[in-house]
Amino acid sequence: MFSELEDKLVEILKERSIRQKELLIKYPPDVPNEKGHHAFIRGISIENSFAPTVGEYNLLFETEHEKIYIWTHTKNENSAIISDIDISVKKKDFWKTAGSMMNLALSYYRAFEAVDFERKFEYKIIYYFSHLYSIESLEFLDVSNFDLHFLFNGEVLKATDIADVSQVIELMCRDDRCYTAISLLLSSFQIHYCCLICELGLSKYKKHESHEPKLWEQADFITNMESAIVQACRCAESILGEPPNTRKHSRILAHKRKWIDTVGINPDEIFERTELSYWEFYLRLFDELRNPSAHSYGDIHFNLQRKHTIDAQCFAALILRGYINKSVKSLEEAMNILKFDKNFLNRVQENMSTKLTKDSYD
Repeated sequence: MFSELEDKLVEILKERSIRQKELLIKYPPDVPNEKGHHAFIRGISIENSFAPTVGEYNLLFETEHEKIYIWTHTKNENSAIISDIDISVKKKDFWKTAGSMMNLALSYYRAFEAVDFERKFEYKIIYYFSHLYSIESLEFLDVSNFDLHFLFNGEVLKATDIADVSQVIELMCRDDRCYTAISLLLSSFQIHYCCLICELGLSKYKKHESHEPKLWEQADFITNMESAIVQACRCAESILGEPPNTRKHSRILAHKRKWIDTVGINPDEIFERTELSYWEFYLRLFDELRNPSAHSYGDIHFNLQRKHTIDAQCFAALILRGYINKSVKSLEEAMNILKFDKNFLNRVQENMSTKLTKDSYD
């Protein structure tokens, strides 16, 4: 009896092993690969004012390793963004995904308004994708039936909204420094949010007043403010580098010339938030703000003010803006480099948004 049970168990294990090998062949996990090189980009949808029919699959733009399509998968539902990935990307040390660059560019153009750690565009790999399939029949990697219910969560944009930020997407494609700097400043605002538009006086009306934390709020604020300062400093450092030896006048002059060439800001001009020059605040950022925030040695940075954090974030934002303005190509040139489909974009109605597909009107 025990021998029969043992034989049966061995048979079951063999069948399971064979089945497992078959699944690994059919769904190889080392994506992207030949069987799974499309990704549903979760966290963003496209409204349908371009009057698509169900099954339409329109190329939006291209990067070196991805082609980004807008797929109208369901009647009267917003369209999805699909990335067709060149599997040669696995040979690269680091892959700047089109999704991450769209997210960063949109965050930058919105002055990092309403950012949090949940805001990201996630790649959900699909095996054997065809735009003729229904969304329900797609075979995803690591997406449960429960997860499918939340696949369409996120913001809804027009296709032209992505084209509008193409200058920064194109810059990030060719410039790791820009990609890194925006990533770091986004991280800073995710950790500690303030309204950049209000703090820089870019609006006549200050709608979002910043305030120092109350006594009972300090414990929650301080570590976030420290981390936000460090990330803002790293953003500025990625563009400007570390301050030179202040005892060597020739190095200071060379560094200041580099500022003007790199970001178009005269370091001796006044950084109005602080009544210091940009150069003076740059030195203060490293010595008085970054260093004690990054190296607490167990001490509580109790004298840190929220104003100091916002000063650091505003400084980094101005340096980043200067660098981008000096480095971007024209909108027309950037769109051409990324091969945006202008015929498709011309179909988008700017004065309305809708979920409805063309099938609804027939």
